Amino acid sequence: MPRKTVAIRGLDTELYTEVYSMAKKDGKNVADLVNKALDQYINNDGSESVAVLHGGVLANSAEFILAIDDDGEISLSKEDIKEIAIEMGPFAIESNGNLTFEKDVDKNALQQISRITVKAGKVKVPRAAYAQFLIKCKIQGKLDKY
Repeated sequence: MPRKTVAIRGLDTELYTEVYSMAKKDGKNVADLVNKALDQYINNDGSESVAVLHGGVLANSAEFILAIDDDGEISLSKEDIKEIAIEMGPFAIESNGNLTFEKDVDKNALQQISRITVKAGKVKVPRAAYAQFLIKCKIQGKLDKY
């Protein structure tokens, strides 16, 4: 099929930029992801809730959010992230408390997390994966590397 440029009026540019970044990290291109989403949308009788992208994979719009409240404090290892993703699928993290990612957390583990929002409190991340965290995080609190 010949390539054709398609302009989409009203497309959320922040969403596009995030999908572009995620696709590039996964070695995919946005066109393939959009084609999959559109195909899924058509094959599910136009149901909007299924045409949502999480880490380059089509998933339901219902997303599990791991929330850490004000005085909450947790530590997540690579294995913890993997187990949550197996049970819940790709998930998001919203932190108001203290969250520490253990040193074994790497780029592959982070692919299971769709987004990380640091609203308040402190999130500690391994120095080796700091750049990947910066890409995934919306930071209003404190992001520390160790």
